[in-house]
Amino acid sequence: MLRFVALGAVVLAWALPMQSVGCGQNAHYAATRSFAEGHPSVDRYAQETCDLVRRGGHFYAAKGPAMDFWSAPWYLALRTADLVPKNRNPGTQFPAAMTGVPLRAIWQIGLWAVVLPGAFLLVLVRRLADDVEPGTGVATAVILGLGTLVFPFATLLFAHVPAALLGFAAFALLFERRSAVLAGVCAGLAVATDLPLLVVAVALLLYAWRRAPAFALGALVGAAPLWAFGIWAFGNPFRIAYSGAAIDPGAGGVEQAHVHSLFFTLTSPHPHIAVQMLLSQRGLLALSPVLAAAAGGVVLLWRRALRAEAALVAGLALVELAWSAFRPNYELALGGWVPGPRFLIPLLPFLAFAIAPALRRAPATVGALAAISIAAMTIATSAEPLLSNDDTHHWIARIAHGNFAATALSLTGVGHGWLAILPFYVLVAVAVVAAVATTHFAVRRRDAVGAVAAVLAWIVIEHGAPELLHVDDLVRQSWGAVAALLLLAAATWAVVRLRPEGLLLLPFALFAFDRHTKWAVLLAVATLAALTTRPALARRISSR
Repeated sequence: MLRFVALGAVVLAWALPMQSVGCGQNAHYAATRSFAEGHPSVDRYAQETCDLVRRGGHFYAAKGPAMDFWSAPWYLALRTADLVPKNRNPGTQFPAAMTGVPLRAIWQIGLWAVVLPGAFLLVLVRRLADDVEPGTGVATAVILGLGTLVFPFATLLFAHVPAALLGFAAFALLFERRSAVLAGVCAGLAVATDLPLLVVAVALLLYAWRRAPAFALGALVGAAPLWAFGIWAFGNPFRIAYSGAAIDPGAGGVEQAHVHSLFFTLTSPHPHIAVQMLLSQRGLLALSPVLAAAAGGVVLLWRRALRAEAALVAGLALVELAWSAFRPNYELALGGWVPGPRFLIPLLPFLAFAIAPALRRAPATVGALAAISIAAMTIATSAEPLLSNDDTHHWIARIAHGNFAATALSLTGVGHGWLAILPFYVLVAVAVVAAVATTHFAVRRRDAVGAVAAVLAWIVIEHGAPELLHVDDLVRQSWGAVAALLLLAAATWAVVRLRPEGLLLLPFALFAFDRHTKWAVLLAVATLAALTTRPALARRISSR
């Protein structure tokens, strides 16, 4: 019963907010309506978004088509019931036409296109986590649903959550030794839903190497929406709209500033961007530190003879992070106005899978990091997650002023203050309490101390790393990125080994030490030296 309460509360929390409109969401909405009306192009709605491609005198959404095909029948049903609200600024140009799209219009498509697939993703993660570590499934699914970027993006009309479901479903089928063809179909559908899922599909092809031909055949079938759209729009199954995408919105609300040196907005690698993806204010580990527990989980999976699965999760994490580093700049690597690196969302269910054994091993430590992550993602989602910069304190300021995202209750005329958002917070609390109640883990003294150490480590990293990276941006150097990585390594080592030498890192949290990147490197190196020297000396003394 508790598992239904926990997961149901998560899904209802996703369903409540009605987030602000934007280029990405409006592009999907434009494609959904156009497909429902029998047109591959979005000419009629081109002024409502800038996430477009111009080709042959027509405009196309720069998105994978599968989710919009899936949403088209739902849109037709809503239109038949006269439930589709009209643009408040008809006949205007971008951006007035974009802001004229009612929040309700995007929200009610998202219930079908994003929230429903997200619910299946939670069920799937719960099941696989319980397979690996019985009793951890519900908590692991709630951590994924409330403590990662899945939370805000389950309230937004982006394809990342449904694509993540399909990618992880492909893995689940392979892991449970079910049909490799069906797994391939899921992987192909994932790519047709969100093109970067090709990285996940290739990783799964390697994971399923003994059944690779069957998986590849299924993937070709699953990619049918992509081939069908190419034929429908361009007369060629291998032509996709996104191949003409540019990186800057041009006049009239469409992307016109083509950069010919880019390949699907990719260029030469920028390692600094990879560090920013993890440790900036909107970085993955800064906002969702519980994901760091997946590293320990990978080790535990390996030790339990689940070596192929451990290699898959670790390899996929490295490849996804490296792929993001091929973006020309940090803003594009994040994916625009977003609460975090949205292109890494397909990785998150796999990391959650690895968190399960870590949760069993150190429930207090993982639970403490999960509490921070859930709090951060709840704040972001409730205060409109779409950010134009790294100022995550903007969410706190909005909450302090009672200025929240609109919710379904706002449709009754209560506005978007505390009265509208309170049920959202209640649902989050119910989900967390129910998830904790499903766990029956004994907390050892070492684990309790580890939980305190993990919280201190997060405070140090969250205060120090973003400022180090910011200084790098100002002076055009990389000492801050080096210091941030060393800081992460030292803090992690101190937590895992419960070493008091980790307290040497406290200046990053207590003073403006992080503004001096070279001194920060020295302190991080000195801390690592202190962490490694004493065990070596102890071994020498004991050997004598």
